[in-house]
Parts: sequence; C-alpha cells; structure tokens
Amino acid sequence: MRSIPTFLFMVLLAFSFLSCQKELSFENGSPGNNPASLLGNWKFLELSVTVEAGSTFDYGGIPGRIVATYAATTQNNKGLLTVTADKMQTIDLGYTISAKVKIITYLGGIPLDPQEEQLDFALPSSSASSDYKQIGNDSLYFPNGSIFDLPDTNGQQLPGASEPLGATYTISNDTLVIHSVINKSTIVTQNGVEYEIIQKVDGIATFIRQ
Repeated sequence: MRSIPTFLFMVLLAFSFLSCQKELSFENGSPGNNPASLLGNWKFLELSVTVEAGSTFDYGGIPGRIVATYAATTQNNKGLLTVTADKMQTIDLGYTISAKVKIITYLGGIPLDPQEEQLDFALPSSSASSDYKQIGNDSLYFPNGSIFDLPDTNGQQLPGASEPLGATYTISNDTLVIHSVINKSTIVTQNGVEYEIIQKVDGIATFIRQ
C-alpha cells in the first residue's frame, strides 16, 4: 500500500495547482442545527469521497481531453476529532482506501480506450489542528485552509492547503456529518495555446459523539 503522510479530513482541503480560481459550493444544511452542539469529541467513522482530475490538450489541431475519476469510502477508520470554539483538532486519525481509477481520453469529443488503474494506500495515524469559524447554523469556514490533504487520482498528495475553504454540517442525534464540494479550474498557456486543468472533490465525513 502507498503511504501518505497526512490525514484527509473529509474534504476540508484545498487544491493548489498554479494560480487558479476556486468555487466553494455550500450545500443546504439543517436549519435546526445548534452551533454549540458542534463542540466536543467526535469519533471518526468514515469518509465517502468522489475525486475528478482532468486536462485538455491539442493533438494535431484536434481538441482532446483526459479525465480520471475515482469514488471510495474509507476503511480501517480510526481517530478522534476534537472541536472547540475556534479550533478543530485531530488525534491519531487514519484510514485506508482501495479504489478503481477510471481514465478516459476524448479526442474530438469521442471517448477512446477507457482504462482502469487500481489505487490502494494507507494513511497512518496523525494529529494536527486547524482554525475554523461557524457561519450561521450549518456552515463552516476555514480561513487558513485545511490541515488535511486528499490524494489525487494518482494516489499522490496534492500540494498545499492554505487557501480559505468552506463546508456545511448537520448533526442528527449523536451523528455529525460534514459535506464539502470544491471545484478548481486552471488555465495555462503553452506555445500560444490555452489548456484547462480541473480538479473536483465531493466528500462526506461522518463522526459520532463520544
């Protein structure tokens, strides 16, 4: 298994690739949330995540695109999340992921030779902390970015996590669910030709109160 040095916290993360624009999508949470109820200790149960990475290219004047995607739910989950009024701290968090990465190349809009690659890795236990702010009854804002990183479709750790990002959360009985959607698009120019690189993450993390 490939080992990645930092723990992914659902998708409270930031993609950093060149200079890019980021759109944070805040899904509607439960209007009945009590912000104070977020405080305390939470056992990490699982993370369900969908990741997509894509890039455009030019092949002899014919536009092309490569798209790689995977979806997975973490296994062998362990660790705690401690939430205070302004910080979230992870304690001995870790998990494993096993997923099929689907790769499709499009040439002139026509899909060619779809492929699959196996992605297996283990994330060792780690502990860290991050500042956050509560926005209303259902949203979270991380002004300095997340302390957690999510592996990309190659199983490599994405660089950087310092951009502001957001998420929404719901609490039902003793269960905390945090949902975040991040879309990034980067335009690069080579030899006078523009290329687009996209990265998308949709993740749902589940915790239970201790």
